[in-house]
Parts: sequence; structure tokens; C-alpha cells
Amino acid sequence: MRFRGSGTPDPGAAGPAETMAPATAEQETAGPPGGGGAELRTALKHLRTEVRGRAFAWKLLLCGLLTAVGIVTVLRPETWCRITGVLLLGCMYAHAAELQHQTLHGLGFRNRRANAAAGIVLGIPMLISFAAYRVTHLRHHRYLGTPLNREFFDYGNQYGADRPRSRRDALLSWAVRFSMIHHYGLFLRNLARSLLGRDFEGETATTSRRIRRDHRIALAVFAGLTALSAALREPVVVVVWVLPLVLVAAPVHAAIELPEHHGCDTLDEDPFANTRTIRSNRFMTWFTNGNNFHVEHHLVPNLPIERLPDAHAVVRDRLRHFHPSYTHYFYKLVRK
Repeated sequence: MRFRGSGTPDPGAAGPAETMAPATAEQETAGPPGGGGAELRTALKHLRTEVRGRAFAWKLLLCGLLTAVGIVTVLRPETWCRITGVLLLGCMYAHAAELQHQTLHGLGFRNRRANAAAGIVLGIPMLISFAAYRVTHLRHHRYLGTPLNREFFDYGNQYGADRPRSRRDALLSWAVRFSMIHHYGLFLRNLARSLLGRDFEGETATTSRRIRRDHRIALAVFAGLTALSAALREPVVVVVWVLPLVLVAAPVHAAIELPEHHGCDTLDEDPFANTRTIRSNRFMTWFTNGNNFHVEHHLVPNLPIERLPDAHAVVRDRLRHFHPSYTHYFYKLVRK
């Protein structure tokens, strides 16, 4: 988003998502701006337990182990091993992005630096700057339901408001979304700014410095894997990173994020109107790291991820956009 000369944000302008006023700590703990109501916040207050750092550490360990298995598998010479490894790595990279989301809200560890360190590492596989994603995501929570709302990930027709004029346009729109091509473009533009040492419009000097740090770390990792590939004369960086990211992680991540607000009333500040919940099963709740309980998350953004199912039990009768499973959601979407 660009800023007019008066300092007022221009809702119609395109650009990097991290350009509104810097997020504050209060934005992380604020209740729903719309129809949630004080009584609902009171009903959910008892669920605000302390952050369970040990539980998050176990999540990280499992993700790390499965990623290691994927790396070993994908480097095997057998074709079926390489295919299996690419699939596993891509799924783990998408899962890591969901774990990173937990750190954005300070809900992984109690220590801010530990959250930042984990968030930076978790974002590398999908080229997600922890600093840029954090400030943008907190603004998304603050401005959802208003024209000022912008998300970090740009899928083109973000919420399905623009109806395609033809089947060809529809297919192109979905191809853009699931390829996440806009995300790659944003990363490259921000990487260029980082290498040139430039600040990011609308961000503080501190946030800009952190965004530059994240992009330089990702570039260093890519350079290291490229050098390893050259030394071994094997395309390690391609099979371990590029193929899993492009072929699996990007479309899987887009599929996870799609139900959150797509087709909802995103100009209504009530979380029950602008957000969707999918109950799903234990595996998908683990894989999406509780992202399926998205209304509940927007109602109480600082609620520990592990308590979202409990919040769901409180509010499920008030849900306006709800599906019992991801299969049910996508079935209904395709039928439209």
C-alpha cells in the first residue's frame, strides 16, 4: 500500500503488504472489533493460559525430524524415493509456515527472542520474512473488516470478490493463487532492497533492519546449498528446496490459507462474518497448527493454539461460516 501526501493510507494502492502503521503490542491482545462483544470475551477469558514452550518445542522437534527424513529420502537415487521426499519436504515446509504463525503472536515460547529465532528459521523454506510477516499479520488482525485490511500473502483475487469473466480467467486466477507467484515476486523485490540496505516504506528503522536480516539469512542458506550442490556435483538445492517449495509447499500453503476468509464478508468487522472455521480431524488440526479454528483465533488472537478447540466448543453455535472438514469445504467450493 502506498501513502498519499497527507499521510492517509490509500486503500486502493498496490504494493508490499507491510506498509501500514507499525503494529503495537496491544494489537496482539485486543479482542474482536466487531460482533464478538464483551460477554463473549469474558466467556473465553478462562482459556487464556500461559504459553506452553515445551509443547511448541515438541512441535519443532517433530517438524525437524520429518524434514530430516524427507532430506535423506529425496537424496536417494531411486525415483520413488525422490518423489516421496519432495512430497514430504513440501508438506513440512508448509507446516513450518503454520508453526511460524504461532511465533508471530508470541505463542511459541514465553521469550520474545526465542520466538523470533524460531520464526526466522521456520520461514526460510517458504521464503517468508519473520519480521515482515509479523508486522503485516498483526495489522491484518487489527484491520480485518475494513478497507485497510491487507495480508502478507498476495494471491491475486484474495477473497474471491472479483468474479472471473470466463472459465479461462477463472483457471488463470486459481493458477496464480496456488502457484503463489506474487509471493516470490515480493520476496525478490524485498531481497533487492535488503541487499541495497534500503528501508521499507511505512516501517520503522528497526523493523526494516529486521526485514533485511531475514532476507539476507535466506539468501545465505540458498548460497550455501548451491555451493554444496557444486561441490557434490548433485542438484541438492533443487531437490531439497526448489522442487518441494514450488511443486508442493506453495499449493499446499495456499490451500490451507484459502478457507480463512475466502467468500466471507471481509468488510464486516464481526469475526463471525469475515472468517471461517473448519473443524476437521486431529491430523489436519496438527498439520495446520490449529489454523482450521480461524474464527476462534480472530476472536482471541493471543489465545494459546492448544486452547482453540476449547474456544470452538464455546462459540460453535454462533459460527456463520463453518465446515466439518476440509474435504467438505473444497467440495462445496468446486460445486460453485
